[in-house]
Amino acid sequence: MVPESRRPPRSAPLPSAFCAVVAERRLLENIAHCLLDSAAAAEYAVRETYVRWYTMQDDEQDRIDRPVTWLVGTLVRICVGLLESDPRRTGGQIVDRAGHSALAGPVPRRWRAWRDAPKL
Repeated sequence: MVPESRRPPRSAPLPSAFCAVVAERRLLENIAHCLLDSAAAAEYAVRETYVRWYTMQDDEQDRIDRPVTWLVGTLVRICVGLLESDPRRTGGQIVDRAGHSALAGPVPRRWRAWRDAPKL
């Protein structure tokens, strides 16, 4: 049996940019899940947040000093919008306009302060 040659260990197992993106997405998912109390609704809110970021024009993105702060603020506004909206209900589940299962339960009024917060 011939021993396999071993590569020297890398200083970081993954590129730091990749780790930052994964950590950022995990942060957004955790915040959305805490606000919405639903994994499906949290995933929808995070996707919508990234859609708004990547469809923004480059000059608008360049004016944002801290993208993570912008992403969190946008995510919170999306979550509050989902909580305060009156979507169609089917079989005890709330369904958004696209037909995806989103939230269940009454809309809490405590999120109004977040909705009225200034944009970052």
